[in-house]
Amino acid sequence: MHYMNSHAVEWLNDALDVNITVLVNFGIALFAVVAALRSTWRSLYAYAESICLTTVYVKEEDPLYHDILLWMDDHVFQHRNFRSVTAVTSTQLENKNAMNTRIAAESHGKHGLLDTTSSIQLQPFQGSRLFRFNGRWILFSHSASRTSSVSRMLLESDEDKVPLKLQCFSLSLDTQHQFLYEAAAYRRKVSMSNVTVHRALTTPRGDIRWRRITSRPRRDLSTVILDQRKKQALLNDIEEFLHLRIKQWYANHGIPYRRGYLFSGPPGTGKTSLASAIAGAFGLDIYVLSLMDSSMTESHFMRLFSEVPEQCVVLLEDIDAAGVTTTRDIANLPAENHNTNGLSNDGDASQMPMRRRAEINTTRPEASSNNVSSQISLSGLLNAIDGISSHEGRILIMTTNAPQALDRALIRPGRVDLHIQFELPSREELRALFLSMYNDMHIQEEGDVLAVDEKSKGGAPLDELAEDFADKLPERQLSLAEVQGFLLQHKKKPADACAQVWEWLVERVDEKDEGVSS
Repeated sequence: MHYMNSHAVEWLNDALDVNITVLVNFGIALFAVVAALRSTWRSLYAYAESICLTTVYVKEEDPLYHDILLWMDDHVFQHRNFRSVTAVTSTQLENKNAMNTRIAAESHGKHGLLDTTSSIQLQPFQGSRLFRFNGRWILFSHSASRTSSVSRMLLESDEDKVPLKLQCFSLSLDTQHQFLYEAAAYRRKVSMSNVTVHRALTTPRGDIRWRRITSRPRRDLSTVILDQRKKQALLNDIEEFLHLRIKQWYANHGIPYRRGYLFSGPPGTGKTSLASAIAGAFGLDIYVLSLMDSSMTESHFMRLFSEVPEQCVVLLEDIDAAGVTTTRDIANLPAENHNTNGLSNDGDASQMPMRRRAEINTTRPEASSNNVSSQISLSGLLNAIDGISSHEGRILIMTTNAPQALDRALIRPGRVDLHIQFELPSREELRALFLSMYNDMHIQEEGDVLAVDEKSKGGAPLDELAEDFADKLPERQLSLAEVQGFLLQHKKKPADACAQVWEWLVERVDEKDEGVSS
């Protein structure tokens, strides 16, 4: 065998006219030199990093993570090629990004009306890029952790984050600090016409984190049908709260800097729409919390409440339906905690006598029949709203269909600063809704069947149609959502809507009668 190997080496030497032994030895030596150089480079880099390289890490769940990616997409990644990217279906907030690949779906129907254009955003998955900011070089690094995978990253696991790192050769963090402010300001500028909505979502690990789920166009406050005095009082109150100097005023007077509002009224009267319009009017993000989430514990709820940023809207919808009332807390209290007058020994107003509990049960049948139970107790909710560890600077909006079902401790002054009551629309509000639906009649797109209704335009003026429309509908009987649903069937055709509203009303009455009889 040794003879054969030796013969093979000699044959290769003769055939290639090269000494194979020398070549192999040279390769081994070269490999050793390269390995030594790499080790030396890593040591020198680690030493330089510890001495004069400042580093900022940004977690994926932090809003700055998306702000930085947006800024980098538009300023650095626009003309760069990446071999490893993440494909993300972008929302309206990211539609401006430079790395977007527009995929237009085919038009449907003979008029080609359906615009299903979607936007796919390609974000760097792994890699580093060196860019210049304010005269200084910053190294942007975006890479998956060793234990993560693409599927886990897309599921947004808490333990398998995609870290984002900003490094700069400097003795201070001033450059990165300025860049972070620039990225946040750029995101606000891009989203000026949108409202960003965040929601508490459960991760695969069972934890609950804030996630930015969508960005929707801002809604004009004029499209929210509500008594003008109530609307103006609310706007004035929020505007004063958000004033630059008011925070110091709160501190000087020892008052917690937060504001709470209760929107109550029948379903479909515009409570959530007003909350969204307010956020758009003042440039605030919306953070939506649901007490009906069976996976949300009290500790989750309090942590999420404490993590919202300053100057945002926290929305608690249908708070009465979650069953967070005195009934829940009294049922769980031991009998010895109650004295003869039905109050606890510490005088807590959230503990009521049994007669009061029976009254609540009779006034909120929908809560008692609800099979979904919230894990949030009344005391936990109150502590989250204005407890010692509660966050300041936010605007809390709670909506309810049954304000009489809420515990008085929940809606006392200090927790609820202003109560806005929504009612089924009056004649004037029905008229205003009609006008708001058709006030853009001057807009006409060529070739679009949703063009101006020429018949109504050349016939009765819009104001007269609005008066006629309001006269045909009963006051305080229909919700705004019901009437709006009918008007949406006659987009750009106000005359047809006015002519057919009586027939629609009769059908609605018959449907409701059938529902009651069944």
